[in-house]
Amino acid sequence: MARREITQYFDDLDNSPLTDNEVNIIRFSVDGNNYVIDLSEDNAAEFRATLKPWIDAAQPAPTQQKSSGSRQSGPSAAAKRERSRAIREWARANDHDVSDRGKIPASVIEAYDKANS
Repeated sequence: MARREITQYFDDLDNSPLTDNEVNIIRFSVDGNNYVIDLSEDNAAEFRATLKPWIDAAQPAPTQQKSSGSRQSGPSAAAKRERSRAIREWARANDHDVSDRGKIPASVIEAYDKANS
């Protein structure tokens, strides 16, 4: 007998079903508490727009220094996938040629960063 497990995503705000390509996994912190929320593209855009005035007025928190010999870690794999997905979506909407998989050209990443800074 075969067994198949299917992961189904739902928007945490309005409970609408989302595909793997539609889900926006957003991580954020407030008062030292870390949160993660799965949102549709529209709700993710609204979330970011709502926070924008506070983010614009804030300054980045200093990074904690790790003891010598410990490894500095970068963004999580999920965060990297989310950023790549957002860049590809933006690139297609702005007439840049990008593939569904593989490395995104540096020129596209630079254009995305410039447009979203």
